[in-house]
Amino acid sequence: MPKEIPAALQAHYDTGSTCLATGLLIQRADGELFGLSSASKPLTLDLTPWDVAPWDLTGETAFEFNNSKGLDLSAVVSTAGFEVDNGEFTVLNDGTLINEADVLAGRWRGARYRFFLWRWDVATPTIANDVETLKVGTIGEGRVEQATLVLELRCLKQPLQQPVGIVTQPTCRSRFGSQGDGQCNIDMTGRTFALTVTSVSDDKRTFTCSAATQDADFFGNAQGHWDSGLNHDLGLQVASFEAGVFMLAMRTVFSIQVGDTLTVDEGCRKRPQDCLSKENKVNFQGEDHAPTRDRVLSGSGG
Repeated sequence: MPKEIPAALQAHYDTGSTCLATGLLIQRADGELFGLSSASKPLTLDLTPWDVAPWDLTGETAFEFNNSKGLDLSAVVSTAGFEVDNGEFTVLNDGTLINEADVLAGRWRGARYRFFLWRWDVATPTIANDVETLKVGTIGEGRVEQATLVLELRCLKQPLQQPVGIVTQPTCRSRFGSQGDGQCNIDMTGRTFALTVTSVSDDKRTFTCSAATQDADFFGNAQGHWDSGLNHDLGLQVASFEAGVFMLAMRTVFSIQVGDTLTVDEGCRKRPQDCLSKENKVNFQGEDHAPTRDRVLSGSGG
């Protein structure tokens, strides 16, 4: 990403006696905007110059950066090659700005960030004159420590770490209902259900939806998301289903409550017989007849 240092800021650099602090602007996928600063004085910026896709900063002409959370960023290193530059930032875990439960729920994963330097000795700093962007990218994994929250900063080269191609496996590797080349391509008409929790057995894993009268395992391995409640907008995966009772594959971060609503697709165990029963065997994306490692090593007489 080309970097331009404002002339006024460059002149400040050239003095050799600088008054600089770090700032971090983050926008989550849900549109919420957060700003942190390492300075002891507050920072207010007109973010209009940064209002370009994929950012949505409409109306943020006087955004305030929080300077009371103990922002601490690791050393920022940029390489000339294709190695991925990762860093992390740490804030106090006091629950007032970045919520621990939101970090554990993955609400910060994939959020956009902009890391920058700014002059704190200017009465009214502006992006045009007093700010230098050092790095942009996305938030990765987060972890909770004794008194702090730590979030990973991934640079724009992060996608280079992603595997290219496919790995053979006996079960289908496509998400149920996905569309496109090499995908499930099943018609999802009538295969998505809006349900309401009517009773809870385990407040973070097992619950009943009385309207779900389908056969046992109809929602087995189903994917979905919460439409309301404390887990709103978070995804879910069903481990088992019988007589209206759902058990999730993983416990939710927040408690499930009676009245919570969810949307869930019909389940698919991704076996050849599942595709056959759904009349979608032609789109099965697995290699169920490929010999296993044991079969290959056993030789012709095995």
